[in-house]
Amino acid sequence: MDQVKLNSFWDRTRQQLAKEPIDVEISIADTKAHSYYPHRITYRSLDGVKVRAYLSSPRLDEEKGPRLPAIVTAPGYSGWGMSISLAECQRGYIILQVYPRGQGESAELWKVQPGAEKAWVNHGKHNPEGFYYQGAYADMMRGVDYLLTRHDVDPNRIGLHGTSQAGGIVLSVGGIDPRVKAVVSHVPFLCDFRHNVAYKSCPDLVGDPVFLNTFDYFDPVNLAPLLKAPTLVSSGGKDFTCPPDAIRAVWNRLPGIKALHHEPDLTHTTSVDFYNMGWEWFARYL
Repeated sequence: MDQVKLNSFWDRTRQQLAKEPIDVEISIADTKAHSYYPHRITYRSLDGVKVRAYLSSPRLDEEKGPRLPAIVTAPGYSGWGMSISLAECQRGYIILQVYPRGQGESAELWKVQPGAEKAWVNHGKHNPEGFYYQGAYADMMRGVDYLLTRHDVDPNRIGLHGTSQAGGIVLSVGGIDPRVKAVVSHVPFLCDFRHNVAYKSCPDLVGDPVFLNTFDYFDPVNLAPLLKAPTLVSSGGKDFTCPPDAIRAVWNRLPGIKALHHEPDLTHTTSVDFYNMGWEWFARYL
């Protein structure tokens, strides 16, 4: 992948995103039902697309108290399941769960092309401009934009956390957005697409040079050299959805502080050990 072309594309994308007014809408959930304070957020992202997110805070009044670190997360490929819950804010973090365009509750606000629901790579795959993950990555960056408007968020302590699809997203967005200060990525999806053995059964993608040239702009293996923030990554020896060799190819290209936790018997599922490591990572680097 030509690094100049890659950088130019994402520079243009960030400039386009900056021109969009954020137009935030916020509603606060019933605080009597929680020991923390959840908010339902809607904001405007790239190309005017509206996105839904949920935010939780350990305190109700954002004007009082010291500024807190914040963590942004996204769902797996189903479009719904988040890797960390809103209740985790009680550890002393602001948590922002973003549903990228077309996924989860954001599907109420914008629809992918027919055939692309839960097959997100089929949306706009013939051109990086308008490709699904251009918007999805921008939706995460716009989440960071929103956090920076809040008085209770420390702008120098924003991290990303994700599993599977979200694991790939946070590796990529961490490279694109220099405001990110720490990344935790569990069994990341869509890594090193051109060489990933899991996609050999998708000849319409792997055998399509147009798609491959498009996805090069979004593949974590190409964006990893831009990711300077401390990054913790995991892989599973029995994970055939996100093979460890593809994940290691990304990890090898990370230039900063990094660690790779490999579990030989792990399938494509959660890991309590890695989950706990993730919080230790954020405690150290946020």
